[in-house]
Amino acid sequence: MTRDAAVSHAQLKQLQMINRSGEHLLMLINDVLEMSKIKAGRTTLNENSFSLYQLLQSIEETFQLKANAKGLELIFEQNGNVPEYLQADKGKLQQVLINLIGNAIKFTESGRVTVRTVVSNQSNC
Repeated sequence: MTRDAAVSHAQLKQLQMINRSGEHLLMLINDVLEMSKIKAGRTTLNENSFSLYQLLQSIEETFQLKANAKGLELIFEQNGNVPEYLQADKGKLQQVLINLIGNAIKFTESGRVTVRTVVSNQSNC
């Protein structure tokens, strides 16, 4: 449907949101499977290179409507020295961020939720 030339810009945005929501649901299912692996002591890291900027933008777009529906402001701040590409387990990072941001929106009654990315100079991080 997203490739259909007759789809308006607003419809395309809604289709993209549906797609991201479907991906989020798939992640929840994978989380359940991952929990069973953790309990069995068989969890592994799947490191790969990915764009942190794209990951954060996708998460922001996913939660923006939910925050707006609660009357909350959702703010993503990024320090200029944060690298675009990371070598890490993207799925696990995404899972943690979604859980944290989802809970922040869920338990914040008014005001805003701010997600801030910075680079730490501590050697033990």
